[in-house]
Amino acid sequence: MKKYIYLLTLLFSLSSSGQEIFWYNVLLEVKPSNTSIVENLVDEYYSDFDFTENTSMTFSNIALKGQNFKETHVLSFTSSSSESLAELRSSLSGNEWDLYIAEIQKHISSARVSAGKSLGIYNQDVDYPIGQAWIFDVNDASSFVNSFEKLMKSFNFEGYLAIGQIIHGVSNGENMYIYGTYKDLNTAFNFGPKSESESKAFDTFSKEVADERYAQSFTRVLIKKYD
Repeated sequence: MKKYIYLLTLLFSLSSSGQEIFWYNVLLEVKPSNTSIVENLVDEYYSDFDFTENTSMTFSNIALKGQNFKETHVLSFTSSSSESLAELRSSLSGNEWDLYIAEIQKHISSARVSAGKSLGIYNQDVDYPIGQAWIFDVNDASSFVNSFEKLMKSFNFEGYLAIGQIIHGVSNGENMYIYGTYKDLNTAFNFGPKSESESKAFDTFSKEVADERYAQSFTRVLIKKYD
């Protein structure tokens, strides 16, 4: 219960400051032999979909992941407005939607959904194709975010970077994430501190969040963006 009180306190304390991004992820486990079929089905449906002005969707393959992460693709719907994102999700209905889902289900092994919101965003206008998520099970969310903000005063990250909450669709207690993007695979390979000051900042951050559980990381590569 203490963990959720911290999360609610953090949510209300940050809800009026900065730009928020709400997201709704559909993760698919695609059978290897059906990858091209599923990617074509997604493209055919969403290429003709009418996205409102402040909503979009990115379709990515999950290229790097831990041993127990079975999903291979993710459709990530995002918006700066929770109302717009909810309306977008509600609009996914009708005969064409039912036909699309029926066809998709023939070629996947499983699917699951998660949703949440970014609480702190850096380099928001940077649009790089490779994204990495670090997932945590955090007891003191406010302290975790404060430590991250302190880190970012000394760490120069080139891509989009966000810290936020996983609010729905969690199976093992994970409730916070850090998400960053890279312009290419070489940059992703070389992620980390580049100077003595950055190394010290990382060491401080690691010590301050040492009691929190780091659950997993995965990396996705953009296939196409729809908006």
